[in-house]
Amino acid sequence: MNMREQIRNQMLIYSDALVPVNEIARMPFRPNRFRYEECLAYLKGIGKDITDFYFNKFTPFSWFAYWRDYVLIDIPAFNPHTLEAMFIAQVIDLETARLQTCLQKEDYTSFFSLIDSRIALEAYLELFPRIPDQNKYRLFWYTFSRSNLKLEDFSPEFIHIIQSYRPGALIIPLDEQDYVKTYRGHILNNPVSQASTWTLDINTAICFSRRHQIKGRVFQGKIHRDRIVANVKYRNFKEIICFPGDVKEIEEMKFLSLADLMPQLEQHGLIKQYRDYCPLIKKEYFHKWGGIHGLSHTRRVLFLSLILSWMEGLTETDQDLLCQAAIYHDIGRSNDNFDPEHGRESYKKILRNKLIKAEVQQQEMLRFIIENHCISDRQARQLLTNYGGNDPEHLFKLYLIFKDADGLDRIRINDLDVKQLRTPSAHKLLLVARELLEDTQGIVSEA
Repeated sequence: MNMREQIRNQMLIYSDALVPVNEIARMPFRPNRFRYEECLAYLKGIGKDITDFYFNKFTPFSWFAYWRDYVLIDIPAFNPHTLEAMFIAQVIDLETARLQTCLQKEDYTSFFSLIDSRIALEAYLELFPRIPDQNKYRLFWYTFSRSNLKLEDFSPEFIHIIQSYRPGALIIPLDEQDYVKTYRGHILNNPVSQASTWTLDINTAICFSRRHQIKGRVFQGKIHRDRIVANVKYRNFKEIICFPGDVKEIEEMKFLSLADLMPQLEQHGLIKQYRDYCPLIKKEYFHKWGGIHGLSHTRRVLFLSLILSWMEGLTETDQDLLCQAAIYHDIGRSNDNFDPEHGRESYKKILRNKLIKAEVQQQEMLRFIIENHCISDRQARQLLTNYGGNDPEHLFKLYLIFKDADGLDRIRINDLDVKQLRTPSAHKLLLVARELLEDTQGIVSEA
């Protein structure tokens, strides 16, 4: 079987778009930045063959490329100055050595993680007979996820062959009727029902709906277990692959956006309050102020705490309590790893530096939230009676709201589990959390 012929549309084969520069040199009108004769002499001098260099009209900012032995290197201009500035000989030798070492060791996992994604599927089809059977299924779907091809671009017979190498049943969260809920961020004009890639994670769908600064739409649907072709766990995207039309009951999801909220936030003075609180967030309080638990994270949690306080109808006193918790909740960290003790260390640092002044009851409430924000809700509830306060249940409510403000920003590490959100308000802010992370309007930038 000629595996390369399994791609239905041969126009989708990337390497076929490459035209040897030898052919371009015979054209009466040459592209700009093309100095064939000069490059011929230069490449001969560094021991490289000009027949390995190509013109590619589909990459407008890098119209030339080197392609050989699974190595693809973009070249912005074909002249000796550019080739020399790129250290083209060294780059070719390095990339070739890396890929060939993987092949010699039969380390196909590393090989397909290193190869350029544009030619990875071509390489897979060519190397298919050499890839161990136990790796064929996993490596195909990993490579497929990095490509721009769709399931329908392959012959059904070939997909059936790939499926025959699946090591076991798919492990996915099914309901009682063996259906699974799926999501898709859609920015194309074609019907979403014709899509072949979906995700189990709503945050991934929201992220994809905003690719290239395009405001797309988010859809949800469901698919029966028997109609799922593959479940690809690439970069925690939790991708579902299926044939077009197999996802049923598709409907668009609606989320609040910053554009929706900003007029009301301005009207209620929350933007001003945020600006007033920001100077309390100081670099010197943090172990790594530019890290994932540093200034930017703290500002976003502060902003989300203000929004949730307003949405949940909290008093000004309770709102201030959550804002203080947001400002100081991570200052006791000494690393960016899992650390259930950093809440206690943060509160110790507050006392040591005399960062807050509050009545005893308010201080105890703040201590409970900060010390226990990094442990489970169940553990925190068991510790509730160890803290002073007239209304333990109200304090626990505030704790849960703050945990949602902190939890929504887990989107920054692609680890936001929607099922862990505790308040109805937080579920409405998934898009807002993504927008704050992108912060294209400078809302949570340094005040």
